[in-house]
Amino acid sequence: MRLTRLDTGAALDLPDDLYWEDEHARTGVRQSITPSLGGAALVQVATLQYRALTLRPWAEDAAWIDRAQLDTLSAWAALPELEMTLERHGHSHQVRWRYDSDGRAILAEPVLYAADQTPYWRVSLMLLVV
Repeated sequence: MRLTRLDTGAALDLPDDLYWEDEHARTGVRQSITPSLGGAALVQVATLQYRALTLRPWAEDAAWIDRAQLDTLSAWAALPELEMTLERHGHSHQVRWRYDSDGRAILAEPVLYAADQTPYWRVSLMLLVV
């Protein structure tokens, strides 16, 4: 799996055992139902113009990255308008970072904590297919 910046062409190889958690969890349709003053249902339906792409390790001992890869991903996530290409299992997706309510696009936890520097990290990446 490879994540490539479109602005510079810099690429980062990611573990192939990250899985797309929300790949089959959406229909792409949103609906809003509001009652009118007369009691009728006012229904609005629209198709989303984006798609969530959350990459997570499938197991505790899967998808480890080293500190240098984590530092690179963190630097890239600090660029909110960054456009990238994700190559995954023979498919290519145009993606951007997706930030949670705390402004995080990457969730990282050390595989084994060491006070000076932890060598390996388990990460989840929150992206949007645009």
